[in-house]
Amino acid sequence: MLCRERIVRLPLRQTIFLRILLQYFVDNKGISILKKGENMRYFAVFLILTALASAGDFGNTETSATAAPVFEGNDNVNITILNDWVISEVALGLDILEGSGTFILMTADPVVNHIQFYDPTSCNPVSSFNLDSANGNCFGVVCNGSTDSTTYYTNDWLDDVLYYTEDEGVSWTTTVNPSGHDARGMDFDGVNYWTTNGSGGGVWRFQPGVGQEQIPTPEVTGQPSGLCVFPRGTNLGIAITTYTDLVFFYEWDGSTMSFLDGTTCIPECQYSMGLAYSTTSGTFFWSYLDNSDVYHISEFTTDLMALTQSSWGSIKSSF
Repeated sequence: MLCRERIVRLPLRQTIFLRILLQYFVDNKGISILKKGENMRYFAVFLILTALASAGDFGNTETSATAAPVFEGNDNVNITILNDWVISEVALGLDILEGSGTFILMTADPVVNHIQFYDPTSCNPVSSFNLDSANGNCFGVVCNGSTDSTTYYTNDWLDDVLYYTEDEGVSWTTTVNPSGHDARGMDFDGVNYWTTNGSGGGVWRFQPGVGQEQIPTPEVTGQPSGLCVFPRGTNLGIAITTYTDLVFFYEWDGSTMSFLDGTTCIPECQYSMGLAYSTTSGTFFWSYLDNSDVYHISEFTTDLMALTQSSWGSIKSSF
């Protein structure tokens, strides 16, 4: 149960956008213009853009401290941390590629422009493939899990399309993203895709090019980041993280979204970057940036899971 006040820290580290902005200004003699004092408007624009760039970190646009209210959900959420690994790359979005008794983690890294795969027992990198060159602000990544025709989807927090590939990054195609230009975490429940965005407004259940449904999640405070689905009895569980260390749990019965509760994860979290659930291990995986600007992937479990993915048939309705 989420029952404590949480103060959201202002972003602390310079982002890739700020570095690009500064380099652009230098390359275009913006610094020399400032030194000469030829036009103070350049100075004002520089300060504004610098503030905007430093305010966000991989899509985080929260610029003021806010307090999370007290929630009184229907269930008390208990989280148990099983493993916590330090990784050397940016880890956004997070998804699980399940196999026959095995599974592998995958994350989006827009800094080096690829999807990275990790061994879930050690979080050692095992393989990767390139993102579309236009997908420079990729956050969410999801796989349909099909062994016959595996399709990977990614989104971008600054445009309104989904990118997808059926040949592991050799070629990419785009389609409309139902959550718009501010997309974040995604997952797949076996029939439908789910996504949230950094502007709030709930979650979207959709099938690309077929149909979509927006479902409110008013209890989620702050800016959403990761999202995953998990089995909960014969229904579907939905977990949503914000850029802070908060995670919110819901239950979807095919027509109604019910809030279960919210809680916190690791207190050392500076930014929460992704969330995934494995039916093979029955555990969640969560990526985050700590207070020393180091990326981690953490494995945890809760007391909300029950049954297996084969029990979800009654809620996998089509559009």
